[in-house]
Amino acid sequence: MLSEHFDVGDIRKIREYNSLRHIGMTPDEIVEDIKKGAAGLLAGLRKDKSEGHCLGKR
Repeated sequence: MLSEHFDVGDIRKIREYNSLRHIGMTPDEIVEDIKKGAAGLLAGLRKDKSEGHCLGKR
């Protein structure tokens, strides 16, 4: 579970979670998985930018 205020501890949790998910995957499969996961995040950032929001200023 991530904290209310995203911090270094949350990044560590995400990295640990992903490392466990990627066990047994080929490098190409890992890259594809990461790209799929990033697509939603990038879309949200682009939406925020187009609405005049800055990252961290909600």
